[in-house]
Amino acid sequence: MGRIGRTKPPGIGVPLAAALCAALLSGCGGAEEKADPADQDRFLGRYVTPLNAADEPGPAGLLRGHPNGGDDARARIAAYGGQDWDVTWQRTSEFPDVRSVRLTGTSGDRKRPVAVVETVNREDGHWSLTPRDGVAPKPPGAADATRPR
Repeated sequence: MGRIGRTKPPGIGVPLAAALCAALLSGCGGAEEKADPADQDRFLGRYVTPLNAADEPGPAGLLRGHPNGGDDARARIAAYGGQDWDVTWQRTSEFPDVRSVRLTGTSGDRKRPVAVVETVNREDGHWSLTPRDGVAPKPPGAADATRPR
């Protein structure tokens, strides 16, 4: 195979095109706001406090208007409510606005161990709970997004 050499000197077109592309790319998502860990800590505190009080409207409000938020909150209170959690959390993420949060600690006077994993997401600058599996009905033909065991 042969090589084709440059037949004319580079003009203003190539540098101008490169500058234009750089300007366009910097405007596409470059100004995305990073999630503040302290904001997420406050959000998680607003989750644990109503759980400890067995207060259904608390978790329901953290689902940001999900149509099955009331059912989801009832399921969370039934599973975890009123247990006097003393927990810390650890976050992991593969995406900037979605976090897997592992809550660990103790529950009640007997200091029973607590280990719960929740998924939270950030939309429009606000954190919200991701609905629990099995609470909200799946649309017909929807893919199953749960990990195999």
